[in-house]
Amino acid sequence: MSTMTRTSTRRLLVTRRNPETTHYEAVGELVRDENGFTFTYRDGSRALPSMPHTGQPYRSDVLFPLFSHRVISPRRADHDAYLAGLHLPPEATPFEVLTRSGGRSAVDTLELTPIPEPGHVDLCFLVHGIRHLGEAERARIDTLRPGQRLHLEAAPDTPTDEHAILVTDDGHRLGYAPRPLTQYVHPIMASEHELTVERVNHRDAGFHMRLLVRLVGTYPG
Repeated sequence: MSTMTRTSTRRLLVTRRNPETTHYEAVGELVRDENGFTFTYRDGSRALPSMPHTGQPYRSDVLFPLFSHRVISPRRADHDAYLAGLHLPPEATPFEVLTRSGGRSAVDTLELTPIPEPGHVDLCFLVHGIRHLGEAERARIDTLRPGQRLHLEAAPDTPTDEHAILVTDDGHRLGYAPRPLTQYVHPIMASEHELTVERVNHRDAGFHMRLLVRLVGTYPG
């Protein structure tokens, strides 16, 4: 098994998915720095619970409850196993967990996506859309090994998203890059890059946690 990788990401895009159209709306940015956390709304966004004022940034020494509640509690018996599924060590910070997990919740449709800084990029993401694959395609995921080279392919004919990006192995579909992340992945794909398997989780982990991949390249900004 490859060594667990920490994340140096400092900015997360907060998006809201429309369950009817499946489109994502950019709500704002959550930024981590040496003094704590800042959340700033994008222009025209609808307010989130507990953050009613869209025209001002929010500052906090600790992670805002709206986001910290999306991180598994260290008191849970399955805490370490869950973080291992994200290829993170038990001491990973809540922000690191959000960066890998996306912060999905059963009570709303918010999702958090890492925003790469211009220059060298080294980020991990969970492959989406696995539930929509055929059984043979899902079974192929079980054959993958950490470090194995995969590929990214633009999929403009995808009915629900002309900007979709497929994750493939020797031409076989494995799923898709998270939709909010594609705006950053497309420019990375335009130059030399490498996509590899970071971790394959057991089917019992659920479709969302099945396959974690690692993308290394350059983001032009």
